[in-house]
Amino acid sequence: MGTRSWGHRDRLLVFGGLGVLVAVCGAVAAAVGASAGSGLMLSGTVLGCWEGFGLWLHGAYGRSAREE
Repeated sequence: MGTRSWGHRDRLLVFGGLGVLVAVCGAVAAAVGASAGSGLMLSGTVLGCWEGFGLWLHGAYGRSAREE
């Protein structure tokens, strides 16, 4: 019984979710007063936005758009 390999959309969702998680952890760290909190929040935000942009491109130009 084989397992389905991860598609490009699945990877984008996972890394986008990871970016959101890092951004939230950075926001909490900045609120507590950690000096690295703002940098962590910024890097998580950039990762989440980058992956969101990739999801948008995949939806617009990906395999699912070409099949229709």
